[in-house]
Amino acid sequence: MKLYPFIRVSAVFVIGLLFAGLAQASSTFPAASQPQLAVTNEGRVYLVYGSNKSVYVARSVDGGASFDKPVKVTTAPSLAIGMRRGPRIAAQGDHVTVTLNAGELLAFSSPDGGRTWTGPVTINDVPGSSREGLHDLAVTPNGRLFLTWLDLREGTTALFASESSDGGQTWTRNAPLYRSPETSICECCHPSAVFDSAGNLAVMWRNWLGGSRDLWLMIRQAGSERFSEPVKQGAGTWKLNGCPMDGGDVFANTRGNFDTVWQRAGSIFIQSPNQPELRLAAGQQPVAAIVGDHTLIAWQKGADIWSVQLSSGNPVSEPAVLAVGARYPALVALSRSKAILAYEQGSDVIVETP
Repeated sequence: MKLYPFIRVSAVFVIGLLFAGLAQASSTFPAASQPQLAVTNEGRVYLVYGSNKSVYVARSVDGGASFDKPVKVTTAPSLAIGMRRGPRIAAQGDHVTVTLNAGELLAFSSPDGGRTWTGPVTINDVPGSSREGLHDLAVTPNGRLFLTWLDLREGTTALFASESSDGGQTWTRNAPLYRSPETSICECCHPSAVFDSAGNLAVMWRNWLGGSRDLWLMIRQAGSERFSEPVKQGAGTWKLNGCPMDGGDVFANTRGNFDTVWQRAGSIFIQSPNQPELRLAAGQQPVAAIVGDHTLIAWQKGADIWSVQLSSGNPVSEPAVLAVGARYPALVALSRSKAILAYEQGSDVIVETP
């Protein structure tokens, strides 16, 4: 077991298609929180996390079986961390970009697979407007970056975005994506963004309309500058006088469009286009990834991480405990037969290969 002395509370598992098999290799990182993952087309895996007001990146070149010594990207005394606040990472080839909030939205870039870093570059063009710290980062197959965040420049919370075509060294002028017609979107739920292999983009956020805190989705087709009209996810609604701090996840499916997974009133739902919502289980903080012909979903229930698999929109396994005493999962596909799952657990970051 490989042990690094400067990480806390996270775990990363490389899991087989059926979450089966015993661990053959593992790496442990103490003193870290809020892990996120990125995988390149070449199969390199990048882990980013916060630790003692610093942000680190660790790289694996063997599918998560082992990781290089983590490299410190930056130290930021005002780093926003916890409750889905924290760094985000995107990678394409040897170019790696990390974004974080430390009073402002900042980008750091690496041209050499995370060995060296330049930055910061400030992304939000109105000082203090990104102070909520909730954002997401996505990358196209050709390396163009898209960042979306909760923005307060207008006095209420709206969804803004910016893009970069040079690995995060420069960013486009901030653009509003969505303003609620009723004052504000949900103030403390992270947005989600993802590109599919064709370059189509999906963005999801939790809205606040008529007293309901439901998830909404917009799509931008590849080559277009315009998004589709927002579409509410799910048939039900959640009347809630407060923020659940749970933004769900959006992901590209195998049918050429996007699925979403999210929490409503303590239950996990999945939504596919033109299909009814499907309740999966009780829980919160869901994430998902496509692995081969299966959809893998992981979520937090109580003090544990649970998981389930779906095929053609239907569960093919019963919900089962994946990790005890764990929270805040992050999930990416590694290949057609494996995915990597990251989460906080006790005082460790663990990477296991079955």
